[in-house]
Amino acid sequence: MNIQREIEDLFTAQREEWPQLNDAIVLLEQVRERLFSWGDDFKVRLQYNPARVVSSTASIAKEMISRRPCFLCEANRPAQQRGLPFLGKYVILCNPYPILRNHLTIPLHSHVPQRIGKKTGEMLMLAEQMPDYVIFYNGPACGASAPDHFHLQAGLKMPELLQGDNELRSCMMFESESRQEVEELFEEAVHYLQLRQPGAEEPMMNLIAFTSENRYHLHLFPRKAHRPRQYNETGTKQLLISPGALDMAGLLITVREEDFNKLEQHDIEDIYAQVSMPVI
Repeated sequence: MNIQREIEDLFTAQREEWPQLNDAIVLLEQVRERLFSWGDDFKVRLQYNPARVVSSTASIAKEMISRRPCFLCEANRPAQQRGLPFLGKYVILCNPYPILRNHLTIPLHSHVPQRIGKKTGEMLMLAEQMPDYVIFYNGPACGASAPDHFHLQAGLKMPELLQGDNELRSCMMFESESRQEVEELFEEAVHYLQLRQPGAEEPMMNLIAFTSENRYHLHLFPRKAHRPRQYNETGTKQLLISPGALDMAGLLITVREEDFNKLEQHDIEDIYAQVSMPVI
């Protein structure tokens, strides 16, 4: 089975059957961007994407989540949304609010909480079978708008998403020809992070997995905060920035035009300093 070819066919069919998805992809092709550079070491691509406002402003409070139907459960998904099976327990879906080209949401069939646990192996399997894609995971308090239903996401690679550690934010990088070795390295890192955040069910983190030159790559972004303080400010001091895996890697999403226009390098540095946990 060639998953990438099937995904291309899925997008073609879904764009014809599902007007909302087609309109969202057309809008994505027209998004405005700004590029920031810190020498040759790190670049941040700022994207103005107002369609993502629902995700960026989503409440993760248990009371709010319990009141709304889970939009990742099959019974509550749009009637036009179809998907592809993976491993008999996931479904690969076209994301109707894309950030990336061929943006996918990949939920489990089961309604279980967003906890990565031992599922990094499945992330890496997806990355192996989808070499043109990055596979990413947002922790329940690190960008996931559905922390009550486990899901991964994916999209076509872009250079900013493959960046590793730098002085702006931490990134723990695991690389090997062996998928098992990467999984073991990740488990060791999680054990370390649990010592840093002993009260948490899962250490705060974002993950990006991909393959390159027959090697598996897993980038772990340790987090110490869900959102920067500016998120809760009012008036001109407010910035509606809610970082997830893509933002931590280097694709920073803004949902308001005023934030897109006023953000400068020192603001980006400050946001990363607030939400990224340094690794000793």
